[in-house]
Amino acid sequence: MENGPVIICRREEAIRRLPELCSETGFQVKKHRLALVKPNICGMYHPSTELLSSLIQYLEPYASEIVVGETESMMHRPRDQFERLGVMDVLERYRGKAKALDLSEGRTIRVPVPNPHALAELELPEMVLKSDILVNLPKVGTHSTTRLTNALKNLFGLLPQERKYSIYHPLGIDEVIADIAQVVKTDLNVVDAEGKVMLGTDALHVDIAACRQVGLDPMKVRHLSLVSQDRGEELEETVRKLQIIEL
Repeated sequence: MENGPVIICRREEAIRRLPELCSETGFQVKKHRLALVKPNICGMYHPSTELLSSLIQYLEPYASEIVVGETESMMHRPRDQFERLGVMDVLERYRGKAKALDLSEGRTIRVPVPNPHALAELELPEMVLKSDILVNLPKVGTHSTTRLTNALKNLFGLLPQERKYSIYHPLGIDEVIADIAQVVKTDLNVVDAEGKVMLGTDALHVDIAACRQVGLDPMKVRHLSLVSQDRGEELEETVRKLQIIEL
């Protein structure tokens, strides 16, 4: 199915109209067993817990189980961040249906990368591969290495190793992100953008739109070019065809 538009609106409107806006992006939620929500809570930019709550409320009637999952970083442990940022308070409202999980602690599976830039295979938490729906919940920002940190960069946080920087940055972090994007496909991306929210089914498209929010030229963000090229299209063409609806 062809990807829908990226929708940008005020955060209050996104929270109030989330099911309707998700549908307008082309995302169709159906009854499913497991929904995995990946917020960026162990990085530098943390999405709103109010936005997380509205997402869980939206998914709750359709999912048998909802997992809010994150892995360790060099700065933070997920369990500490779940408490410190109020994630556990949110999940208390959905006790028995939604839980927080440190994805670094569970079983992992090695998955081959079809056209590797840096890695012939990825080690990923089994939970990622078992999930029926993967919802990506980053907060947009700039980054000293990758220039942009948002939807695609947030998928880097699915790698279970604690010392990701020392393991993967020498290989080229943009190349590693592009490898992850070949293997991990998001169903919905909901981006906290400082008072606004961006919604879309395609992480690359959402990242292109996010560049405008932080004053970046998407052509200068290497992992965006790599991901687009892996799909058989130059980034200039992807940018040209992208539909952005700002409400």
